[in-house]
Amino acid sequence: MLLNARILCVLLLAAAAIPAGAKDEPEAPKNLETRIKQDGSGLTMESTFREPDNGIVPLLYLGIMTSRVHVSLDGTPAQNQIGPFQMAAKSTLDGKQMNTDWTAEVKGDQVHGHWTHTLSDDGKHMTLQIKENSAQGQNAEATLHFVRK
Repeated sequence: MLLNARILCVLLLAAAAIPAGAKDEPEAPKNLETRIKQDGSGLTMESTFREPDNGIVPLLYLGIMTSRVHVSLDGTPAQNQIGPFQMAAKSTLDGKQMNTDWTAEVKGDQVHGHWTHTLSDDGKHMTLQIKENSAQGQNAEATLHFVRK
């Protein structure tokens, strides 16, 4: 499994996001670039993006629109501090697909999310499917398309 992580990480370096389309997700991150790197206990995703004009990141993008988030590959959730929120995330690799489950508490509400990163056969494109739901009934989904630089 670690070999798959190395292959996936090398292929995903320096990707830039292209939103699926305004009708699909009008608040998609602008100028999002993500680098995924393997380290001793999992993967670290480092991102740059243009801050939203209103300064508020939609809950749907918690962990995506942050400068650094770490996910484990050993089944133990990795803890991340994202602004005022604590987020726990763990991932599994299956060939060219990485699935991440995360949880966070946001203003007293338990929030759960799932990301599916899928790499194209040629290694030049990646799709990120994002799902988020909260105990208070908020549900959101988005798909981002990345192109390798």
